[in-house]
Amino acid sequence: MHFIGNDVSKKSVDLAYFDHSSHRWSKRCELNNNSKGWDALIQWSEKQTQAPREDICIVMEATGVYHLKMAAYLSREGLNVIIVNPQQASQYAKSQNRQNKSDKLDARSLQEYGAQLKKHHLFVPDSAEISQLKALLSRMRQLEKDRQRERNRLEKCDFQEGSSWARTSIKRLIEHITCEKKLTQKQIDRLINQNHDLKQNQELLRSIKGIGKLTSQWLLPLLSTQRFNNAREVAAFLGLVPCHKSSGTSLKTRGRLSGRGDANLRARLYMPAVSAITHDPAMKTFYEELVAKGKPSKVAITAVMRKLVHVCYGVIKHQTPYIRNFAA
Repeated sequence: MHFIGNDVSKKSVDLAYFDHSSHRWSKRCELNNNSKGWDALIQWSEKQTQAPREDICIVMEATGVYHLKMAAYLSREGLNVIIVNPQQASQYAKSQNRQNKSDKLDARSLQEYGAQLKKHHLFVPDSAEISQLKALLSRMRQLEKDRQRERNRLEKCDFQEGSSWARTSIKRLIEHITCEKKLTQKQIDRLINQNHDLKQNQELLRSIKGIGKLTSQWLLPLLSTQRFNNAREVAAFLGLVPCHKSSGTSLKTRGRLSGRGDANLRARLYMPAVSAITHDPAMKTFYEELVAKGKPSKVAITAVMRKLVHVCYGVIKHQTPYIRNFAA
């Protein structure tokens, strides 16, 4: 496999390839981050490696949204794509004692990091329906934040003199945002109902006590893909696995959540877990057993959140509605 480092920015991409036959780095190649630039990237990669597309692997960081279209395009064109965690790539560069930083050096560092990875997951583009659902959910989250922001401003008006006009303006904006939320939710419902797989998966998720319509729609993009091998990987991705640190006698901390992963989705699982404890006898028993062992209530609820994720993964994987006796 021939690895090529790809440092992505909003307008351009920097490429780096190390030729082991000549023991030299390729000359710096900077291309535009658009469809023409991606075609040029493919041609440059084939020329530098002298290899077929299936033997070329592009290594890039997850840089907001700037890498998404390019990664999907390259993958559909037959190249292998690895998207690495920016923090891990940065730590690798520091481990090589690199003190300078530039687009050229970052691309080289990505090439070296990708080449030495023993385990990696190749990027697989989302389907059109999943991509659209992700975009709609992202918009929904923006609207929720905007409405809460305006509500906070409205509360401040109670402590400010001469704020009557501002209060009216804020209320008008809140009404508009609420209307946009309703329209976005209708679009989400329409998309799910028109797609057989999404609709069926949502019904399977809603068969679980505590998982309702809104929570299930947030879980669909995560669980409707084949990116996870087991339920533990999903829980780890959401940051719901404990992280322990100990060393000799000087360092021994209690386990706590790693804090990694999708914090937004992790937060949305808290109330479903509380609901599951109330309405699902198996989850209630699991929760009470943890509390009886001395676990704090919040820790026990987090464990229920993790078990809830395991159950959600199970019903989607096996395409079987939730069976209560299998929760414990």
